[in-house]
Amino acid sequence: MKTIDAKGKLCPQPLIMTKKALLNMEESETLQILVDNESAKFNVSRFLSDNQMEVQVNENNGVYEILVVKKGGSFEQSTPEEYCEIPSATNSDYMVCVKKNTFGDGDEELGKLLLTGFFNTLPNVSKLPSCIVFANVGIFLALNDSIVLEPLKKLEEMGVDILICGTCLEYYKKMDDLGVGQVSNMLDILEKITSAGSIIYP
Repeated sequence: MKTIDAKGKLCPQPLIMTKKALLNMEESETLQILVDNESAKFNVSRFLSDNQMEVQVNENNGVYEILVVKKGGSFEQSTPEEYCEIPSATNSDYMVCVKKNTFGDGDEELGKLLLTGFFNTLPNVSKLPSCIVFANVGIFLALNDSIVLEPLKKLEEMGVDILICGTCLEYYKKMDDLGVGQVSNMLDILEKITSAGSIIYP
């Protein structure tokens, strides 16, 4: 069995490596492809399936193992770049990252009014964010005296992850005043940011 280690590589590299390996393999040989992102797993699997190959995918600690047995097909004419698409579920996923306690810049009173409207409206949109992250002075919006505490609690009840920067809470000495969400760290926050299809900064 041949192995391709494409961890850390973005499309079209995993696809190019896969196609090259298949071209140098005999019929019925097995190829193992290792990738570590959802997009690469989706695109490589679709490339193989479109060329009439049976694909088996296993996941372990964020690493996807794609197993395929080489069979006849027209993959020699396939262009890897045409398969570089993000799956629709990931593409439609978004998160909100709040690093201020106002909406936009300018007049502070207007900014707070707009931010109140933003969070009061958010539970009613057709597509909820997967996560809301609060950092720097944005953490004040997640405290017990926040002007948007109730809509944030509603969003949390609706399944939206609400992460609060723990370092920021400690810096502002507000750890005991947290009213909603869970205390988080930079690793968890970066995992959310890097896996989101898009990010909104109010």
